[in-house]
Amino acid sequence: MASVSVSHLIIFIAALTVSVGVATTLTVNVQSMTASMDERGESVANDIETDVTIISDPGSPASIYDGAGNVTLLVKNTGDRPIDIENDPPDVLIDGRYQPSPTVTIIGDSSTAWGEDDVIRVVVDESLEPGGHRATVRTGSAEATMRFRVN
Repeated sequence: MASVSVSHLIIFIAALTVSVGVATTLTVNVQSMTASMDERGESVANDIETDVTIISDPGSPASIYDGAGNVTLLVKNTGDRPIDIENDPPDVLIDGRYQPSPTVTIIGDSSTAWGEDDVIRVVVDESLEPGGHRATVRTGSAEATMRFRVN
């Protein structure tokens, strides 16, 4: 009879040990998932708050393309948060081709943050043939596209 109690005690201790291990693993996984969901939620919130609009006048092609290989775009931050353009400059595509190293300056401000309702000037070196063209500016998940003609 004592041997039955001892075997039950050993099985009980083993069951407790396994359940503690499972509980510890689940707790760590739940904490990891919670942290991941918090980060993802913050990222989605930033994406929702970020928006840009190209405000260059496509009806005035000389203000966009100077004929000497420079495309100049005026882009307004129409979102609800400032954008750090020093550490994360906007991506620029001209006719679907990525333009490395655009020159980006904030108009009327010398800070590195592109504030709400502020306008930046983006200049890229790209020779364009006469005809229709498309310029796209991306920052984060925000994207603005403008079509214009070169004479």
